[in-house]
Amino acid sequence: MIAFFISMPVVAYLSMITFQTMNLGVLNYENKQVPYSLGVVIIYSFAFTYAFPPQINETLSFSAFLYVFSIWFLGLIDDIYGKPYPKGLKGHIMHAIGKGIFTTGLVKAVGTVAFAILFLWMNQPDSIVASFVALCLLIGFPHVMNLFDTRPLRVWKVTVCIVIFVLITNPLPSFVFIMILLSVFYVLYVLEGYKKAMLGDNGATVIGAILAVVILNHLSLLLQMLLLFIVVLFIALAEKYSFSKVIERSSLLRRIDQLGVMRK
Repeated sequence: MIAFFISMPVVAYLSMITFQTMNLGVLNYENKQVPYSLGVVIIYSFAFTYAFPPQINETLSFSAFLYVFSIWFLGLIDDIYGKPYPKGLKGHIMHAIGKGIFTTGLVKAVGTVAFAILFLWMNQPDSIVASFVALCLLIGFPHVMNLFDTRPLRVWKVTVCIVIFVLITNPLPSFVFIMILLSVFYVLYVLEGYKKAMLGDNGATVIGAILAVVILNHLSLLLQMLLLFIVVLFIALAEKYSFSKVIERSSLLRRIDQLGVMRK
């Protein structure tokens, strides 16, 4: 695992430079061009632990890797070829119906459903209820993480909270696994907090995909249903309200949102 701790920062730096050179970036909320390369760090870290697992773990199965990699690839396609409009799933569907053009956003949505179904087919949940909850989490979590990815470290903070919740409700994993997790969190914190790189669709959705797999393998069905309720709630709220505007109206949420983000 020493190879991982040496190679991961190198991958983060090289991917950032490569994305900048290829002009694979977008204007952030400060109107600065930032490469959306952090998804590469996440998928590399997941692929490395899949190839050299520190311990036997259902989250690192082939079906999980196939699903996670596919979600990352779909997000990358949307990052590279996607357009600012239309917005939202409804907008993409209406655009396809009205103009007969399939946007990359709609391709990503359909692909996410397809690979979620494939994951379930490969794992065969115990019941219809478990299958339905799992399907909704596999589809919903990548989308919700993408909704939060409008300011630096928002997805990071949500992810930290979920990971802590999973660790509290499960036996602690190996020391090596914890060190890998902390290393990934640290690199993301530094690069995103200093606004050197961003997650983009590929980074935010792949984090959501990994969290969905972790939740399905490490939490009870009751807790999965609780998190599904929260996911559905956030998706419904996003249709009517801007998360950024809601956060700006609350001094507490605004302070949490700005925590760790380097100012000018």
